[in-house]
Amino acid sequence: MDLEHLRAFVETVRRGSFSHAAAALHLSQPALSRRIGRLEAELGQRLLERRRPVATPTRTGLALLPFAERTLAEWDRLRPSLPVAAGLAGLLHIAASSAPAEAVVPPLVAEFCRRHPGVQTHLHVMNSDTVEECVRRHHCDVGFLGRRSRGSLLQQVAVATDEVVLAVPRTHTLSARREVDIGDLAGEAIVVREAGSATWEAVLAALAGEGRTLPAWHVAAEVTGAQAQLAAIAAGQGVGFVSLLLWERAGPGAVAAVRIKDVAMRRTIHVLYDPRRLTGVAQVFVEFVRARVDAGGA
Repeated sequence: MDLEHLRAFVETVRRGSFSHAAAALHLSQPALSRRIGRLEAELGQRLLERRRPVATPTRTGLALLPFAERTLAEWDRLRPSLPVAAGLAGLLHIAASSAPAEAVVPPLVAEFCRRHPGVQTHLHVMNSDTVEECVRRHHCDVGFLGRRSRGSLLQQVAVATDEVVLAVPRTHTLSARREVDIGDLAGEAIVVREAGSATWEAVLAALAGEGRTLPAWHVAAEVTGAQAQLAAIAAGQGVGFVSLLLWERAGPGAVAAVRIKDVAMRRTIHVLYDPRRLTGVAQVFVEFVRARVDAGGA
């Protein structure tokens, strides 16, 4: 009996939906259905009633559920205590928000995998709130985000610093200025990130710290992801606040970076993990990141 098949079944029962369970496990819905189908084939009985939009357990499913939950809980408790083999191998799931995913995680993962070629990594890019939820629910091993964790049971290590700047199209009158007053943005069209973005939170926190508020402006577009935001700004839809790390990686191009006068919009990027639930591979990765930070190389 495959533990991942059991996990797919348990998550679907908990969420009452194949689509929601697939999203939580970072699988496609067909992949989730195949896992549950294989479990049903192994047992020779149907475990779930597939009546959209709700998936409900059958009597056999209800009988299996306590065993499946106990088995997964015992395995999750056991994994961190297992010794790591000399030739480290396994799968590492990393969740990261936009800026860390592009500017911080790749060099760390590249060096780690050079040292441990038997390790395979999966990087899942999402906003900061979802990163933290993914780690908290143990769907991902570690997470990188541009703010501190809000969870008391999760540990975090600062790995990099970043700054939030105002991105404006090169054709915009503000593009020739190195800094602008926040009041200069009154009436501007703005391209904003989706709810849960740590970049937007950093802007609001920095302004509040200086006793400043945002002027009235027009939200021209709301987009998911920093690259989509930069593309919308470059196309002239409006201005927007972006990570300096991402702007530097994208190159000046059609978008200029402008600072807000007298408001320091700096933030720290953290790696986030649950020390109680780390796999052997994840434990070695966290120790590797910590060592890089202590040596000043992260």
